[in-house]
Amino acid sequence: MESKAFSLNTKDIVNLGKNALLVGIGAAVAYVGQNVSHIDLGAASAFIVPVITIALDAIIKWTKDNTKA
Repeated sequence: MESKAFSLNTKDIVNLGKNALLVGIGAAVAYVGQNVSHIDLGAASAFIVPVITIALDAIIKWTKDNTKA
C-alpha cells in the first residue's frame, strides 16, 4: 500500500477489493471442496466428482500469483 498511515487512496481500495474477491473465492472453493464427497448423483458421481475436483484445482491455480519475481 502506498498511502500514508491512517489513510487510503484509490489504489489501496482497489487492492482491498481484489483481496476480498480472492478471500470470497477461497471460501467458496473450501465449502465446495468439503462437500463434494457428499454429493449423491447415482452412477454419474464417478464422473462428476473428479470433474468438480479438477475444476476446483484450476480455480485455485488461477487465483494464485504464478509470476516469479
